[in-house]
Amino acid sequence: MKKILLVVTAALVVLLVLTGCAAGMNNSSSYSGGKEYYGEAAAPEAPAMEAPTAAEEYYDDGYAEPQEAGESAGSGINYDSSILEPGVNRKIIYDGTIEARTKNYDEDLKTILTKLKELGGYQQDASESGTRPQSWQDTGRTAYMTLRVPNKNFDVFMNVLKGLGETVSTSVRGTDISTQYFDIETRLKTLRIREERLQELLKEAKGLEDIIELERELANVSYEIQINQTQLRDYDSLVDFSTVTVYLQEVNEVTSVTPSKQSLGERITSGFYAVVNALADFGEGLLIFLVAGSPILVPLAVGGVIAIVLVKRRKRRKEAQKNNNPGV
Repeated sequence: MKKILLVVTAALVVLLVLTGCAAGMNNSSSYSGGKEYYGEAAAPEAPAMEAPTAAEEYYDDGYAEPQEAGESAGSGINYDSSILEPGVNRKIIYDGTIEARTKNYDEDLKTILTKLKELGGYQQDASESGTRPQSWQDTGRTAYMTLRVPNKNFDVFMNVLKGLGETVSTSVRGTDISTQYFDIETRLKTLRIREERLQELLKEAKGLEDIIELERELANVSYEIQINQTQLRDYDSLVDFSTVTVYLQEVNEVTSVTPSKQSLGERITSGFYAVVNALADFGEGLLIFLVAGSPILVPLAVGGVIAIVLVKRRKRRKEAQKNNNPGV
């Protein structure tokens, strides 16, 4: 019995070994066959295509798909750095407004303009209204100025203005245009690369249609470059020179009221003559009115008198008839 079990066990082991070898050979044969198939199979022929024209070559090369963040484009622009990172030179436009009242108008106005020149600034707009006060009723002068001062001296200049006269109101505002500014710079770099590429293609172009198309596209790119350059210059001007708006109003300070030097009798006499003069002026005006309006007033007056007379006569007749016929 034991011998039979040993024989059966040995047979099973041999059978398992043979089955594993056969499976390995089949797998190897299948892989090899697959590899041989892919190696021997002929690739399908690509359809014949015409050579691209100069304009098509520009559009193929010039309009590359946008790359992911962190990749370096063929233009050499590095997208790794972000303008929101600390340490980036931010572009901030500062605007300040101040309204002040002063008793020393001339001195304070001179101080503003002198300090502005010392700090390297200039006047963009300036206007002045009013006159120097001569009596307690005069309101005085008012100056309105739009001044431009270097950005680095903005705080210094604002502190100078706050020290003049009496400050009524003041405000300071900062506008961060870093994102817009660096976007325009990146756009300009891309446009210049496109412009260079167009110029190279234009030199190589031979067909009239390609030349016309490239020149049209080159003109559009040049126009966009000019627009973006102008925008950058405007931003640079606003960033480099802050805007300060100043309202300066002169205060007419009344220290004392000077009493009249006339006596009581003199003032009564002056008042009497003033009343007489007023009545005389009124009489003259009334006379002028009557004379000038006589062509109209006289007929109206005559018509009014006739109407009154007729009404009275009619009234008397009615009363007489009533007295004659008491029973009616």
